[in-house]
Amino acid sequence: MNKFAAMFTRHFYRRVMTLLCLLGYSAMLFASLPARDARAEAITVISDDNYPPYLFKDANGNTVGIVADFWKLWEQKTGVKVTLVSTAWEQAQQQLLSGHADVIEMIFRDAEREQRYTFTKAYATLPVGIYAHESLSGLASPEVLSGFTVGVQKGDGCIFKLKEAGVKSFRLYNNYEEIIQATLSGQVKIVCMDDYPAHYYLYRMNADSQILRAFTLYQGQFHRAVRKGDVRTLRLLERGAAAISPAEMTALESKWKGSSLQRGVYSKQVILTLALLLVVGLTLLLLIFMLRVAVKRKTAEIESKREELELERLRLTNIIDATRAGTWEWDVQTGMFQFNERWAEILGYTLEELVPHNLETAKRLTHPDDWQTSMTLVARHLQGEIEFYECDIRMQHKAGHWIWIVDRGRLISRTPAGEPAMMRGTHIDITDKKQAEAAIWRQANYDSLTQLPNRHYFHHQIKEAIAAAATRQQRLSLLLLDLDRFKEVNDSLGHRRGDELLMEVGQRIRQCVSLPATVARLGGDEFAIIVPEGLHADLQGLGNQLMQEISKAYILGGERVFVTVSIGISQYPEDALHAEEIIQHADQAMYDAKSRGRNSLRFFSLAIREALSQRVNLARDLRMALDNGELRDYYQPIVSLHNGKIVKAEALMRWQHPERGLISPALFIPVAEETGDIIAMGDWIFHRAAQHAMQWQPLMGDDFAISVNKSPVQFVEQLNVQSDWVHALRAMGVEGKRIVVEITEGLLLNPDPVVEERLLQFRDMGIQVAIDDFGTGYSSLSYLSKFDIDYLKIDQSFTRNLNAGNESYVLCEAIIVMAHKLGLKVIAEGVETALQRDLLMDIHCDYAQGFFYSPPVPADAFEQMLVQQSREAAIAR
Repeated sequence: MNKFAAMFTRHFYRRVMTLLCLLGYSAMLFASLPARDARAEAITVISDDNYPPYLFKDANGNTVGIVADFWKLWEQKTGVKVTLVSTAWEQAQQQLLSGHADVIEMIFRDAEREQRYTFTKAYATLPVGIYAHESLSGLASPEVLSGFTVGVQKGDGCIFKLKEAGVKSFRLYNNYEEIIQATLSGQVKIVCMDDYPAHYYLYRMNADSQILRAFTLYQGQFHRAVRKGDVRTLRLLERGAAAISPAEMTALESKWKGSSLQRGVYSKQVILTLALLLVVGLTLLLLIFMLRVAVKRKTAEIESKREELELERLRLTNIIDATRAGTWEWDVQTGMFQFNERWAEILGYTLEELVPHNLETAKRLTHPDDWQTSMTLVARHLQGEIEFYECDIRMQHKAGHWIWIVDRGRLISRTPAGEPAMMRGTHIDITDKKQAEAAIWRQANYDSLTQLPNRHYFHHQIKEAIAAAATRQQRLSLLLLDLDRFKEVNDSLGHRRGDELLMEVGQRIRQCVSLPATVARLGGDEFAIIVPEGLHADLQGLGNQLMQEISKAYILGGERVFVTVSIGISQYPEDALHAEEIIQHADQAMYDAKSRGRNSLRFFSLAIREALSQRVNLARDLRMALDNGELRDYYQPIVSLHNGKIVKAEALMRWQHPERGLISPALFIPVAEETGDIIAMGDWIFHRAAQHAMQWQPLMGDDFAISVNKSPVQFVEQLNVQSDWVHALRAMGVEGKRIVVEITEGLLLNPDPVVEERLLQFRDMGIQVAIDDFGTGYSSLSYLSKFDIDYLKIDQSFTRNLNAGNESYVLCEAIIVMAHKLGLKVIAEGVETALQRDLLMDIHCDYAQGFFYSPPVPADAFEQMLVQQSREAAIAR
């Protein structure tokens, strides 16, 4: 054995020396060759950096995989330099389409992409799977996905396949790691991922036991693609691919898909001999190659980094251009600015017209009221008190008007002494947004018909007026006015003439009252006047003047119409100390005036207080109504404006009093909320609605749901088994999606933690949430993004005044556009005419509800409507 080893070693030594000589000769020959022409043809290939084993980042941040090795081999075969860029998939597609790359790798082919790309033949087939959280079961085919929100990677080809399967709701993520993390945190239950990278990241993130594969959505095929019509690059691409043999491709793929690497076993003696020879050889070659190799390597690194930085710069430029943002760079030390063209364009200028580009120019263009605020925030940012600078400012357009700008920026460098050096930021025109907010605010606070403050704004003003009167130790008077027999005008002449009458009444009231008194329309034919002390000393005289002016004739549609008014007056602090109390007492005095024959004025008194006993009696009877079986559940259809079919319903409560007959909810619901009886009554109507939702679902299909109003009182009440709607649905075996809970905007403006908890429980159960009477209250609307809201119900006051091109039309359209942008559906209440229906269809409203279709009807009558619709649908088929 020793003799054999010695012979083997000598033989091996001779072969190695021969090899080293050849290497040395080749190296010297290579060193004498000129460097490759830098102007040779080159292409940029871009793809997803999130797709092992085809292309991904290794532990050192290097781009590796089958695709990386393929392009190295392709480059050798063709002599064409290849720059391989790996980035997020959505950005990869954008870079190709914008011309910053020539070829995109690993792309699936579908009908939508056919319009933008030209594809090579498929070179790999990959299964695309539907994965689900372990808590979700029963997923076996694409048909079951239509009602779910599916998580996908931005720009992924499976979005097209999911849309074909009926999926309409998606949540988009930058990469598979984000998708898996979102599934683990409960943001999404179902996701679509290609199997190869899915298995890799599930194993790496230790999530393969929590996120399970449900079924194969489709078999995707990898292609390479170029921009549509780029035939030259396509031919070059295919010519290089054809030069790579099948054996070379098989070897390349085996390297990354698990083929075992064979390793020879050498004796210790051979290894030591080889090591010695290599040291000698490397020493000989070092003098020849060291400098040239180092220079080439550094040059390649610099070139690669430069290309990556250029692509990143182009990507950021494209993003900024897409936002239509102006950009600025401020040298804090010199006060000079650099602006892009868009910055000047927003203001109607060219850059040349704004020379010099310094702080004084920016100050000259900025509204004086906003400049100081802006500079204060900038100073706080430069001092490190706030991380970013951001401020909404007004700037003057070249045409003379003011536009709103959101100005954002950040300090990016300091001087060696630590002083602020350079600050960069953006300008974005938000004038349309500000105008829309102003329009919504005005609609929320002013009556669209009379242009007077509405009920919401009135309540705000009365509280402020009482607080000011208390501070100054002054009196305050409140007058409530209600037109007599106004309903008769509406019934005889129509709502249009009634609206004309209300507008004229509002004008006459304003003419009688001096500023700073507040005149408001509270709704319907009810008006209010807040009178500070000293403005109208003779309240009786003011009341008489109002009755006299209002009772004068009105010309409506060529007819003379007469109405009178009943007025109630309450005063602070004699009659009341709080806003609610003074309103209540004025209201009681006004109704006392009506009971005395109308067209009269009454001051609140103790005698009027006796009338409260009637309310007490109503509350007493109401407490027994549920136990005595006097409550009735009625249902009003909600119709799809797309096809005119009933698709949902709203459950409404009625009280069949044994003596007083059918009592309007407008009378007993406020009393029930005050007494707390609304909780038991609300639970009763909920159970009735849930039972009927389950009963009628076979007639209506899977999307059928019944809306149930939930009072704020019910939200903050301590839950028990009877009042826990989520528990009740589970016990009844009713799916959560069969119920829509209707709440008011006010409940979400300053939500109690209990309210947030209830809403989260509804979301988890699949119960949908609708905002009732949307637009009648005012807020920043931030709750629309904070909470999972499904529907907005446009208040009937908007629908009633709807006409082509008027303010109500514009505001309704704005609400619908906003809702659709947020992924919400819109239901219009109070639809009474075909014109209102047609206008709502024109502005793409989703659903309608109102007397035009049907008033609220008992359950058996509503069921007959559903049966009839079902029969008609069967006949039509």
